[in-house]
Amino acid sequence: MRGRQNFSFDSFDIKKIPFVTIVIILLNVIGLLYELEVGEDVAAYHYAMYEGALEDGEWGRMFMSGFLHFGFYHFASNMACLFFFGMSFERKIGPVRYVIIYIVALVGAGIAVNFFGGQSAIHAGASGGIWGLMGAALILTIKNHQNPIYIGRGIILNLVYSFSAGVSWQGHIGGGIAGFVTAAVVLVLFGRKGDGGNGFRYMGHNGGNNGNDDFRYLR
Repeated sequence: MRGRQNFSFDSFDIKKIPFVTIVIILLNVIGLLYELEVGEDVAAYHYAMYEGALEDGEWGRMFMSGFLHFGFYHFASNMACLFFFGMSFERKIGPVRYVIIYIVALVGAGIAVNFFGGQSAIHAGASGGIWGLMGAALILTIKNHQNPIYIGRGIILNLVYSFSAGVSWQGHIGGGIAGFVTAAVVLVLFGRKGDGGNGFRYMGHNGGNNGNDDFRYLR
């Protein structure tokens, strides 16, 4: 027989619940449901990011594109990253700094796509923000004088993948740089002691054809 420790509300710390990550995942679920309701083409037409979007006054696309995905695999893989990595990292650095890094990373990804996204290519996905978190994790590792080989190896492998066909390397790199720089400010300069780790191509920040011959869907 095994003993069981009874749950005690006295030991429950609500501050440890990763609310920001949960909200981000829920917003992505809403984005997926919206795409299922109106269709991927319509959702991308209204909210996905593309080169020159900011010059067209479409500033909201920098954020909205981060909650759209092209295909269920694209969605599921990014949500898995947020669930396993994002929740843990939010607990480590706290919700305020976490949401600052994530939002700035989405902006960084959007700016990179705006200038380097490529003609007739549309970009979407959560991994611009996720890459920002990875950049922040690297900063935190360096700050704590820990061995950066593990997080560094993960970043290098993901960077190689980012140049695969149909993947938005612009969103990845833009988000990663933005997250890295933001983390250098909010984690290092203002850190706290104890911080530890026309026919479009649809390009996701983190890819396949849905049978529509007029469009090439990539993730």
